[in-house]
Amino acid sequence: MITRLRKLLRISPSPGRQPPSSAPLGGIELRVEASRFDSVPSHVEDVRDGEEAGFLLCGVANAGNRTVLLAREWLPIPARAKVRRSGFGLAWTSAFSAEVLARAQHLQAAVVLIHSHGRSPMPELSGPDRASAAKLFPAFSRILTGLPSGSVVVGADAASGVFWRDGSPLGTLTLLRLVGSPIRLWPPRAELTATRPRRRLDRQTLAIGPRSSARLAECSVAVIGVCGGGSHVCQQLARQGFGRIVPVDDDVVEEVNLGRMVGSTPDDVDRTLKTTVMRRMINSIDPDIVVEEVPSRFPNQATLEAIKSVDLVVSCVDSFIVRDQINTFCRRHHIPLSDVGMNIETEGKQLESAYGQLIVVTPDSVCLRCGGLINEAVLEREKRQRPPGYDRNPNAPGDPQVVSMNGVLASEACNAALDLITGYAAGSRGAGWWNYNGRSGELVRCETPPRRSGCAACAEAGLGDPM
Repeated sequence: MITRLRKLLRISPSPGRQPPSSAPLGGIELRVEASRFDSVPSHVEDVRDGEEAGFLLCGVANAGNRTVLLAREWLPIPARAKVRRSGFGLAWTSAFSAEVLARAQHLQAAVVLIHSHGRSPMPELSGPDRASAAKLFPAFSRILTGLPSGSVVVGADAASGVFWRDGSPLGTLTLLRLVGSPIRLWPPRAELTATRPRRRLDRQTLAIGPRSSARLAECSVAVIGVCGGGSHVCQQLARQGFGRIVPVDDDVVEEVNLGRMVGSTPDDVDRTLKTTVMRRMINSIDPDIVVEEVPSRFPNQATLEAIKSVDLVVSCVDSFIVRDQINTFCRRHHIPLSDVGMNIETEGKQLESAYGQLIVVTPDSVCLRCGGLINEAVLEREKRQRPPGYDRNPNAPGDPQVVSMNGVLASEACNAALDLITGYAAGSRGAGWWNYNGRSGELVRCETPPRRSGCAACAEAGLGDPM
């Protein structure tokens, strides 16, 4: 079969991506934008003309002990490619398999067959499913060198599957993540992992629902930049009950930070990492929260590896260049992003203006570049005004900041995080843009800008790790 497919496609094994030294212990996660996935069940559950299926072509990322597949294209099996046969089941032509493989090789993408077993809460590949997968996908995976290939069956809020790489078994699907607002997690069984009740969250649970505590406990958030607004965010995420928090910052506490950094004390000045202050504060609220300190600067490799596995990123940085890098990274890995920023200008010794923004971005919404917050002119101006090493100069003037104004935007960022995970707002929040006027106290939701064609960041959506 391998020889026949290669002759048919006239292609050779894909160059570039090399397989890891061993299969990840964390299994395989499939991430799909919610808007893209909406078209999948409507196709694979329509059995009026027999069983239906299609292929997802996916980017690949290695997130710790887990292989993450990031949906890029959906290719339903068309009627012209189906091979009719008696009984239930689906077969398609080798010519269509060749089309799928050719497209996958062009994109350097993994291949995932998706079909449905109705609304089963515990979908499993049937015996015939497994037999056909064992014939087809080892061959696919040998042609697509280093890239997984496999079969997934979906049910009612649940999914399971099996994968191969380079002709050998890779592992099973541990999670289908539908990334939208809210984020939906489909494990092999449609049920949440049992967690012990958390008495401290009783009042919040009364407000947003009985399943919220367990859902928050299994989720993780990375906070990039933890001095001003980021310290507020870390504190509130801990009180909301998120199970894992990843503070990212490479700086040590300075005296000028004490006026705006929640959790810092005079004893921390010139000796304590900001991430360590966050860990101390978070675990003083709840010692069971996993705090993964990353005392590095984005996009240092350590930060990239830590952030790949989170459910949500909250960016509280003061650089448009770094914002742009974070925005692109989240696009590549289908990770929702909340961006918080505050700009205060003074005239003489008086506050002239205080404007800030909260922007919540999901993989299928307008990104920071699409909406115009970031463009080449802004980046070039920052390069001129803040050359490399600017922030390491002790004599460089700092930006004006007010702790309470930072806190307003941080609180809304945490409301957005709560909604993305629990869906408490029933669709009334989601992705969006909010403007804040610190002088008047107004926080206003703005009309979301249209998604821009030719966006450099959106062009990298779902690519995953660099090839």
